[in-house]
Amino acid sequence: MSHEGILCPQAQEYAVVSPTKYKDLHGWADCINEFIQVEKQTNKMFTSPVGAIVGPAHLVFERAA
Repeated sequence: MSHEGILCPQAQEYAVVSPTKYKDLHGWADCINEFIQVEKQTNKMFTSPVGAIVGPAHLVFERAA
């Protein structure tokens, strides 16, 4: 039996993304902790393939049970 026609899919990694906006009007870093602060823009979230994220992102890894 030939195995040439059998597909072996690769594992997919996805991230849950929550839209945000800069807390400061200009997106400047906080003068005390030097972080750029953001706040949630909406209550909506969506998933995106990890390899497709092309902007600033903070990924929190979580293992599904």
